[in-house]
Amino acid sequence: MYTMSMALHITNPEVENEIRSLARERGQSITELVGAAVRVLRAQPEALPEPKPTVAELKELIHSFALTAVNYDLTEDEILGYGPNGYCE
Repeated sequence: MYTMSMALHITNPEVENEIRSLARERGQSITELVGAAVRVLRAQPEALPEPKPTVAELKELIHSFALTAVNYDLTEDEILGYGPNGYCE
């Protein structure tokens, strides 16, 4: 069975230059260098960023908080920080 794969296309010139420069320094082809980098990253999964929470997870977190007013006896001005003289203290 024939599997067709496409070449990678790197659109960031700075990244492309870094890859080419590092491959030259190490005496490797670009393919070898990228392959080695992928193997290193796969071997160190803790180096990868943690996945972002889903909307459902965020909603669950929000609903887990007690949403009762803590200072329900304060006036609106006191909540906003205004003192008796009309300015923030």
